Amino acid sequence: MIRIFNLLILLVSLASAGAAWALEEIPVEDFFKRSPYSSFQLSPNGKYLAAISPIRERRNIAVIDLETRKARAVTGVTDRDVNGFMWANDDRLLFFMDKDGNESFGIFAVNRDGKNPKTQVEPAETQIKQGSFVVRTAFVLNRLENDPDRVLVAIPRLSRNRVIQDVKTMDIRTGRQSIVERNPGNIAAWLTNDDGDVIGALQLEDGKRRVLHRPAGAGDWNTLVEFEDSNGGFTPAWISDDGKRMLIRSNLSPDGTVRDKAAIYEYDFLNNQIGRLVFEHPEVDVGGVMSSDVTDEPTAVYFNAAKPGYHFLDAEWKAIWDGIQAAFPGRMVSATSLTEDERKFVFAVWDDRNPADYYLYDRDSNQMEELAEIYDWLPEDSLAQTEPVTIESRDGLQLPAYLTLPPGSDGKNLPMVLNVHGGPWARDSWGFNPEVQLMANRGYAVLQVNFRGSTGYGQDFRNASRKQWGLKMQDDLTDAVHWAVQTGVVDPDRVCIYGGSYGGYAAMAGATFTPDLYQCAINYVGVTDINLLFETMPASWELLRKEMIRDVGDPEEDKALLADRSPINHVDKIQVPILMAYGRQDPRVVLEHALRFERQLKLHEKDYQLIIKNKEGHGFRKFENQVEWYTKVIDFLDANLKGGQSDDPLERTSRRQ
Repeated sequence: MIRIFNLLILLVSLASAGAAWALEEIPVEDFFKRSPYSSFQLSPNGKYLAAISPIRERRNIAVIDLETRKARAVTGVTDRDVNGFMWANDDRLLFFMDKDGNESFGIFAVNRDGKNPKTQVEPAETQIKQGSFVVRTAFVLNRLENDPDRVLVAIPRLSRNRVIQDVKTMDIRTGRQSIVERNPGNIAAWLTNDDGDVIGALQLEDGKRRVLHRPAGAGDWNTLVEFEDSNGGFTPAWISDDGKRMLIRSNLSPDGTVRDKAAIYEYDFLNNQIGRLVFEHPEVDVGGVMSSDVTDEPTAVYFNAAKPGYHFLDAEWKAIWDGIQAAFPGRMVSATSLTEDERKFVFAVWDDRNPADYYLYDRDSNQMEELAEIYDWLPEDSLAQTEPVTIESRDGLQLPAYLTLPPGSDGKNLPMVLNVHGGPWARDSWGFNPEVQLMANRGYAVLQVNFRGSTGYGQDFRNASRKQWGLKMQDDLTDAVHWAVQTGVVDPDRVCIYGGSYGGYAAMAGATFTPDLYQCAINYVGVTDINLLFETMPASWELLRKEMIRDVGDPEEDKALLADRSPINHVDKIQVPILMAYGRQDPRVVLEHALRFERQLKLHEKDYQLIIKNKEGHGFRKFENQVEWYTKVIDFLDANLKGGQSDDPLERTSRRQ
């Protein structure tokens, strides 16, 4: 049903009235099944909407004619998911897929009526050289608004055991490419303008980062700044069409002093120096800059504190946003797509119990139209609220965290899952998380901790994690469990540690380094051997190797330290059941982490279960595998934290598919 609202008269609260609570156990598949429509994008002229729509539970693309309201599928992929898509012009779309999670993404094209499908850049087959995956990802750099028949693309190339990207133009119908800029071998990122000129680059060499610039893609490169990551420096955040004005996201102040939290500054090209402060946030690094292609001006700055938000630089856009926000009190609003003239745009409304409701807004009529309610089959009253909290570590560091309690619980003496994020140079944020909601729906408190090294909290917080895998980074997690116990929220005898990627490492580190703290541990595509991580590092990471050595440790000079901090060398200390899952196509944490760890688990006669999926990578993307995995997770938690019986008890078993 389509609903039209006028922002001039919509002043009522959308908050639901209080009601008696009764927890409804929601099926596992309901947390992961695909919505009929999501990820809406407007065509440049605003006449069509493209969206992700499932076919046999695989993500595909549908196009909706906004005049007739008729939708049609324009792709029919059934063996994998469309990872993302974009409008190349008003008549043709580009979309991106890899092969079974190997992260070598190719580029595909199709007309908005489903005709003339073409593989523009074939996704690379999995290649392994010297034990490492060779990941070759192609992606679009610029839509080239002034050239509707071509886009600017980054095309991967293997050079000196590194995967790097050259810049090329690509015809959106034939796929024909022409070289624009050849990568000398040390460029990690490119900055381009709408005319197809390469005007900036990020150079990585010898552990240093250099921001390079040249006007209109001509002449010699000028080095604007050289720095070590997280040791002062800046990167471009917005640049004007004429290339004469730039905003930067900077940890440097105009006087040259290093500031802890990144802020947005103007940059003076004439004198090659940092100019006026535009916006800073007292608690977190400032994120990106939103801008208008019509006015060629920045419009807002994004930040992600305890909850995310915007600081507006443009009065007209602020008024529009304030009007929309007033219609959805207590919820977040995010723009997802605009027409070329910016008179219409799609925005999402979301919070911790709702991943997104999509709306189409018309600036001329000041009306908004509901497009879709994502996950509308989930009863909101059975979902949990996520609250920001702060935990103090043993050495006084303030750790931002999020606590989710089962709906209707008294918040006391609960079983808990410590859910550790990956990265580790990433962070947990406030919002809807299906695995957290599933665990809370089953009666578990869930604690997510932004341990030291998590990004967005300043350079000092980031740098406090250097060479601290399994040490202070792990202590932060231990301290978080003690905090939860001391507050009375958690029963100390019913705690499980869970995580993916680095979080999987942390789970195994928890089971080996603090074996009395947890009653079970779940490793989802996690690192078990730090030295093996370096040995099998993908070729696409080679430019970052020295930064990783600085942050994690040197596999030569610190080999003994890294071995000591690797769970695989402490399996004998494990006292609790272990659940693990890996994808055979994972280029980041290769399957060998699982197989070597399994051998040690068998050797020491530990209870474990290992699930391997042949056609998955770094985390399961296929719906049926997600359902199987999370069903297994819940059974495992119930068996170990509630005293229940699992249908498939863990007795040193392994499943490979």
